[in-house]
Amino acid sequence: MNDIDPLAAMSDQVDADGVTRDSQVDGPHERGAGRDPVSPEIEAFLEELHHGLPRGYGIDMDDKVILDAEGYSVCGLMRVISFPRRPDGSGYAVEVEFLARDGRLHRATVSQGDLTRGSFLADLVDHGLASYMAAPHVARYLMAWDGRRYGWRADQAGWFRSPEDGMSFVRADGAVHYADRTTAERVVLVGPRAKGGQAAGSLQGWQEEVAAQAVGNPALIFAISTALAGPLLRIAGIETVGVNLFGPSATGKSLLLRLAISAAGDPASLIPWSAAETGLHRQSTEAQDGLLALDALPRDPGAKLLKALLALGDDGGAGRVDASRDPDGSRRFRRIVLSTSELPVSALLQRKKKSSPAALALRMIDIPATQGRHGLLDDLHEHSDSLTFARALEAAMRRRHGHLLPAFLDHLVADLGQVTTDLREALRTLAPRIATELPPSFEDPASAGPTLHLIAERFALIGYAGEMATAFGLLPWPAGTARSAARHMARLARHPAQTRDTGVTPLLRSLRSYLDRNADRIIDLEADRTAGMRDDTLGWRDEDHVYLRSDQARDLDDDPHAFLETLSDCGALKPGGEARSRQYKLPATKVASRPRVYRFDRRMIEAEGK
Repeated sequence: MNDIDPLAAMSDQVDADGVTRDSQVDGPHERGAGRDPVSPEIEAFLEELHHGLPRGYGIDMDDKVILDAEGYSVCGLMRVISFPRRPDGSGYAVEVEFLARDGRLHRATVSQGDLTRGSFLADLVDHGLASYMAAPHVARYLMAWDGRRYGWRADQAGWFRSPEDGMSFVRADGAVHYADRTTAERVVLVGPRAKGGQAAGSLQGWQEEVAAQAVGNPALIFAISTALAGPLLRIAGIETVGVNLFGPSATGKSLLLRLAISAAGDPASLIPWSAAETGLHRQSTEAQDGLLALDALPRDPGAKLLKALLALGDDGGAGRVDASRDPDGSRRFRRIVLSTSELPVSALLQRKKKSSPAALALRMIDIPATQGRHGLLDDLHEHSDSLTFARALEAAMRRRHGHLLPAFLDHLVADLGQVTTDLREALRTLAPRIATELPPSFEDPASAGPTLHLIAERFALIGYAGEMATAFGLLPWPAGTARSAARHMARLARHPAQTRDTGVTPLLRSLRSYLDRNADRIIDLEADRTAGMRDDTLGWRDEDHVYLRSDQARDLDDDPHAFLETLSDCGALKPGGEARSRQYKLPATKVASRPRVYRFDRRMIEAEGK
């Protein structure tokens, strides 16, 4: 910076234009003026504001406001960066940067059409802009800027092709990865997601403390790979790839989702399925060519949530649509969906008296979360139990996150042509191999649902994404680790026609173990027809059923309500026919006092114990 203070020097120019001031304008780093030093970013902002300020406007640095020609305050310090537009010539917007009330810089993009309606100002004020005049005056100030460079407007995250046929990748927070930043015209995302908390720690720290803990755990390796597969969807010609992990609580399902999110951002940003009732369209827009993680799909979804779920089968987005971004409502989405639930998607639909559409079965593949030695986990890396391991991994993710995907994208855009060639060749090789790993039900041409090849191709894509990152030096795994994990998960996939295994197997085994531990407290009715009830009696059994006292149900599981509901759904628990009750009243011919019990199918319980 030269010795002449640019903002102080500007006072002569502005006075010549007839602009009055409430106070003298100071330079961005005026010496001896008693001002606090400013950051390099704010100093650069003030420099740009000075050089581009429209004729007829001035700056009051004491109050940090823009002044009009009569010396009235218009708004806080704000400049125009560019005028982006869509490649088809529509959608002109204004990209602005302003100093918020808390002293931080904030960027926003406003459609020029909104400048005529005035609603734009409320959003800027909501993000910290000080405003002293009505919206038309602020709009007039913005449109007075000239000599600004033009750019391209992106309405959603993901791959963006400019008219010059240049490809760039736009992240949901507005960050853009250019193949050649020196020649690429600026790309601006309208309505980016807030950047707060998107990155913490370092990539190396995440590799050492998070990614390394996934070794020996195919499900965790698979989760990290899914976080990288989104940008490859367009190249592979695949739309949605969805995986739903189902099973009881405390199996590591939510941990797996947060692990996947940590590759790109803050794992605390995991959202529940309930948020998709009205917001799936917005969430899909943010997750275009990326990851959409949704936790805890209810076992009894309401109409809105059911609509959102079914929309995934059409690569669509349910809920309220922003017409300015999708004027004909026909937008389709490309995204990786990771979901969790207690029951398989097909079983949830059956509960709502609906069949599983073939398109949804292809795009939302059910995988049980109970196949590892500790739920979804196999190797606890010297931790005493799965809970201790999960807590340690959660703490590491809070400290280190948000670095893997950006680094991966830098590698992709640097040589996109070669990446495209390699990916398509790899899928031709990997998909047939993974097809051999899928359960036989996927091979039955008579069974309804997805085809073998299309399912295998999705697992191959996820496995290859992990292998690419390993080859780039971004993941601390031996070559072949991600591919092996994808094949492992493919073997666990459940065809929609496989309705028997709905995650109840471990519950039935748990019940069998509980009965075995308390066998001496269960009275055999076949041996003693006159059996009554002692103080320590847990229940009774006959040839067909086991009857457990209802007042003892709290000892069955940490969540006995969900435990009993799941066993009722699969037919293991036999209610007595009373409305809104799963209990059964024993007849006096079995127990004279006719206690209320839970009646279980003895054959199903004992079959799971073998």
